[in-house]
Amino acid sequence: MSEVTDLKVEVTESGPCERTIDVAVPAVTVKAEREKLVAQIRKEAKIKGFRPGKAPRQMVEKTYAESIREELLQNVVAETFQQVLKDNDLYPLDRPMVEEVDLADDFVIKYKARFEVSPKIELKQYKGFEIEKKNHKVTDEELDKTIEDIRDQQAQFQPREGVAGKGDYLLLDFRVVDEEGATSDEGKRENQMVMAGHEDELALFSHSLVGLGEGADQKIEVDFPEDYPDETLKGRKVTYIVDVKGVREKIMPELDDSFAKQVAQLDSMDELRKMVRERLEDEVTRRNDRDVEEALFRKIVEENQFDVPPSLVEATIEQQIANIRQQGRDIDMEQFAPVVRPAAEFSVRREYVLSEVAKAEKIEVADEDITARIEQLAGQLGHPVEEVQKDFRSREAMDRLRSMILVDKVVDFLKENNEFKEVED
Repeated sequence: MSEVTDLKVEVTESGPCERTIDVAVPAVTVKAEREKLVAQIRKEAKIKGFRPGKAPRQMVEKTYAESIREELLQNVVAETFQQVLKDNDLYPLDRPMVEEVDLADDFVIKYKARFEVSPKIELKQYKGFEIEKKNHKVTDEELDKTIEDIRDQQAQFQPREGVAGKGDYLLLDFRVVDEEGATSDEGKRENQMVMAGHEDELALFSHSLVGLGEGADQKIEVDFPEDYPDETLKGRKVTYIVDVKGVREKIMPELDDSFAKQVAQLDSMDELRKMVRERLEDEVTRRNDRDVEEALFRKIVEENQFDVPPSLVEATIEQQIANIRQQGRDIDMEQFAPVVRPAAEFSVRREYVLSEVAKAEKIEVADEDITARIEQLAGQLGHPVEEVQKDFRSREAMDRLRSMILVDKVVDFLKENNEFKEVED
């Protein structure tokens, strides 16, 4: 269909992020489209007594009346809708809701469509803010805890006789038994190494393992209180059948120079502590940078209020839940969505702020930026530049890279144009 010249369009701002369009397609356009459609159907029509393309036009129109009407409406709405979007600089964010489609006796087609669009944003201020930056120093206690965590990872589990005491570990299988005495695959676990008498007061299953020794079909019952944090367990008495394959004593390595050699190929514990402290300080710096960046964006969003399209928020929530499920955690969408909604809304606002600042300050990604980023990635990965370049041959991959670089450039610009006051943590 060629461009329609007498298209009547009314665009209504039906919400902060929603537009409604009322469209009337002139009869001359509809009739011309119908003529082409009938001619096409006539060529292929199979009507008894006539070869394809030879049936009388009136007979074709009568036989295929409903199909002609449906296809005509579909074609005209689809084609003119795209023209309306182009003519009015409209960019839907979701699938349009097309309704009230009508083909009148005079061959005028009218329809209404609703869809979400990006909000109109005018950033009043995004420079000159003062943001607090925590100046956290790595303490000796934090260093000792990290060393102890490394030590714990190097522990050995030595078999021993007798029953498990607090702090011992059991290699076991277990299954959950329902009220009828039946078990299911969902309630089974095999070859689990579980600590008996864990110090966490909520680890009730762990507490019940104290006193168990090697043996099959050992029955334990755990009473979970009404205020237990796990919704699936609170207020329940759960029966477990446990097969203990062995009791293990946890043997911790000595914190000496040989330990430093074992875990980091260093000559002494002093060198290990120095290395761990430096890593902790790097982590603190990165965390502080992330916190400062988030605080800055929250300040910008606070000072520049605007609505966000619900569809983008929902898409962000769905992506967050999908990411969590990929990690093996089964979560309920209805329960989890309200929890993450504020963070999802902030994430969408942040993206709009980035885009608006980039436009306002004419921040763009040059070819040199792309070359520099690929060289940087190659250096980090230890791969030849030519090999890394191959990863960005597709348009989609290159667009993602450009987007990442643009975000970094905008963030750098905002950090350069706002003040950060260091405060003690």
